Order: sequence, then C-alpha cells, then structure tokens
Amino acid sequence: MRVCTDKQHGFTLVELITVIVILGILATVGASKFFNQSSFTDTQYHQEILSAFRYAQKIAIASQNDVTICLSANAYDLYYSSAACAGTRIKHPAGQGDYSDTISATITPTVNYTYNASGEASPNGSFTVGGRNITVEAVTGYVHE
Repeated sequence: MRVCTDKQHGFTLVELITVIVILGILATVGASKFFNQSSFTDTQYHQEILSAFRYAQKIAIASQNDVTICLSANAYDLYYSSAACAGTRIKHPAGQGDYSDTISATITPTVNYTYNASGEASPNGSFTVGGRNITVEAVTGYVHE
C-alpha cells in the first residue's frame, strides 16, 4: 500500500482574502454602532418617557387623583394634582427617589399632560423625543409611538 504524501492541506489565497474582506466589512459595520451611541440613547429616552406616561396613568386611576407630567426641553417630572408643575412629586416605584429625569435628548414641544382619575389625558397631542414621535390620545389616555 502506497501512502500519498504530496497532498497539500490548507486554504487558498483567494479563500483567505475573502475571509479577511468579510471580517473587515463586519468590523466596520459593528464599530460604527459602538461609536455612534446617539441613536441608542435617543431610543432609551423615548422608551423611558413612554413608561413614565403609562405609569402616570396607572397612578392617576389607582389614587383617584390627577397626575401631571411636566415636560421641559430636556427633562420630565411627575406630580400629583399639579398643573403648575410644583407640589408633591410622584416617587419612582423602584424606590430611587422622585419619578423625574434629566435627559440628553431634546423634547419638543414642551407641554404638560394631565391624567385624571378615569385615565383620560389632557391635552390631546404629540411631541418628539430626540426626533422620535410620541402621541397621547385624550379619550383613552393611550400613549404610543
């Protein structure tokens, strides 16, 4: 029996270059996601404010008191029965102090929304957080993108 020793094992130059090119493309796409965090932070703040609105509606229904969400250019606060955005602040359910935050995204326009004891919102309208839209339905109090 004869053993063939002249077989060569390994990859061709074309295969190696193809793999290197594919890895380079993947690294470029992946690196751009890591260096441009603004879209991720805007999405985070957008979701955070959606959660604040939903929490405010639940607190208004459960406590049978009006709850106001005060929006400024880069912050939001939740208050009990305060159209003037002063008075008793609502505490965060995780026990981390007041339910408020200063964000790096821009909120436009800055309007105060109030939920009544039935869960209805006033006024009816929409605003943007970092370029992403949020709409508040007056009759149902439903808040959505």
